[in-house]
Amino acid sequence: MVTSMPFGFISYNSQAFLRSTLERFISESIFVRCACWFHESLDSNSKNHYHCWVEPARQIDTSVLPSRFDEIFDSGVRASIAIRPRCKSDWNNAYLYGIHDSDYLAFKGLQKEQVNIKSGFHIYLGDFTADIAQANSYRLHKCLAPYQRLKELVQGGKSLEEVYTILRTPFAQFYTVKQAYYSILRDMHISAPKTLIEMSDSDFRLLIESEREKK
Repeated sequence: MVTSMPFGFISYNSQAFLRSTLERFISESIFVRCACWFHESLDSNSKNHYHCWVEPARQIDTSVLPSRFDEIFDSGVRASIAIRPRCKSDWNNAYLYGIHDSDYLAFKGLQKEQVNIKSGFHIYLGDFTADIAQANSYRLHKCLAPYQRLKELVQGGKSLEEVYTILRTPFAQFYTVKQAYYSILRDMHISAPKTLIEMSDSDFRLLIESEREKK
């Protein structure tokens, strides 16, 4: 496939080899950024692998890439990448599948791979701060049921005003969301709603954090 759009592939390379190869692509102005998520296989019939997402710097022919990833291990085993003819990749889906987010997999009806997700082996070449925030927002708004969405925000220390903003709550639903909000707080054994209303955002976050540490 010839494309200038982000695309994905699976790599069976070692971390060091994969990273150095991707860094070379970036230095050659072929790729702009790369992100790879390591899946340690728990199935004896499968191999450890990386799910990779790359952003090209220009139009490239993906069919010529596998030869650039040829690696021979000390055991004599050869490794490279597997790339589909149609390999365009959306960041949100690539990231959430790469980290194997359980809510995302359930939302998409996808079966969880028999793997361990080892974040210490993930590879990020480039700035992905905004992209990860975007993917987390997608997960929150698309993959979670409304109450679960609210519960996650409360447990994350968000104030009621922040919840209204993040969930884009219509004015007509303010009371319903407020009642659910304080119900979740009570479940977390945080009481005195009137005091909470008067709290600053920073004090509220400290209260949530202290309750979380007790559990």
